[in-house]
Amino acid sequence: MKIVLDTTILVRANERSHGLARELLTNIVKGEHSLLLSNEMLHELARVLRYPRLREFYSLTEEMVFEYVKFLRRSSEIVTLDPLVIAPIRDVNDIIVMQTAIIGEADVLCTKDEDFFENPASEYLRKMDIAVLDDIALIDRLRSRCWSVHACQGGLRPTLEGGQSCPQPAFSRLRAA
Repeated sequence: MKIVLDTTILVRANERSHGLARELLTNIVKGEHSLLLSNEMLHELARVLRYPRLREFYSLTEEMVFEYVKFLRRSSEIVTLDPLVIAPIRDVNDIIVMQTAIIGEADVLCTKDEDFFENPASEYLRKMDIAVLDDIALIDRLRSRCWSVHACQGGLRPTLEGGQSCPQPAFSRLRAA
């Protein structure tokens, strides 16, 4: 499964973190999944991690920020963005995340940003077969080993890689894109 984690998830997944976002990142890079990122996303991440309040909160040094971004670059598939690719979303700062998912042909875009769950972004991503999930829904999905989510009679139906129905109903937190 190809997964894009947005910048806010990546900030919370830094090496000084031990929460859900860190577990999610570790699960993706050590598992059978591909993390999709772009240079633009990595640049934004490095910029945000250098905010004084975040450096203080996570006790991050400049070297730690550098090493974290370097780790992400090595652990991910870097997508080259194209400014001509349409990414209809309210906040222009989210365009790079959306383009990374579209151009990289992601299966999942993981975010807590409400703009991705609302139109026009959600409808556009649904047409591109990209599921938009928050971090809780994605970790539930990875823990249950359910790989794909298909639209089914107006709802979402979890399935395993081979198309079999998933035995675990851990999808109550899925948000329809």
